[in-house]
Amino acid sequence: MGHFWRALKANARQGLEWLCQYAARGALALERLSRAEDGRIAWRMKQPLPDGTTHLYFTGLELLRRVASLIPPPRVNLTRFHGVFAPGAKMGPRVRPGQQAQPEPEARWAKAQAAQKGAVEHTRQQPLRLDWAGLLRRTFALDVFACCRCGGRRPVLAYVTARQGVRAILEHLGLPSKPPRLSPAQGPPQYAGR
Repeated sequence: MGHFWRALKANARQGLEWLCQYAARGALALERLSRAEDGRIAWRMKQPLPDGTTHLYFTGLELLRRVASLIPPPRVNLTRFHGVFAPGAKMGPRVRPGQQAQPEPEARWAKAQAAQKGAVEHTRQQPLRLDWAGLLRRTFALDVFACCRCGGRRPVLAYVTARQGVRAILEHLGLPSKPPRLSPAQGPPQYAGR
């Protein structure tokens, strides 16, 4: 892929789609995993090592330890942008679609003066975030408002956020209203042979 992205033109839709699929692929290709004869997990490498090795072998815990290192920490963006695509880049509004460049300080001062005189411009602001239903639709292709029986649309009756209201609804439905008790963390199993 090294030279492909440098030669990609902006209107090459198929190439852009391929590049997005490549960048969004999973960290682990399941078709390269198999079970070895001795019970270990075999990982087939794309290219053999200089000594001719084609597979790496792991026990279950060793593989989990390696895969766990790929999991990002909580509340961290998985996509990071650098250069002109970074959030604070001064040139960003000129290259990112749908954004207006910030006006110069003199233009901002003149706009503020006009706003004080009553000539306020009405600008439509886009919401900063998607709602929960939009996030579920975008992430999992799941439309929570679509009825699976009739295909109609479910209306939102209310958003219940108060703790007492949630507890009362759960108790009325006969569901547990208290979270499950957390169990202490356990270490790996100890074998008698070690």
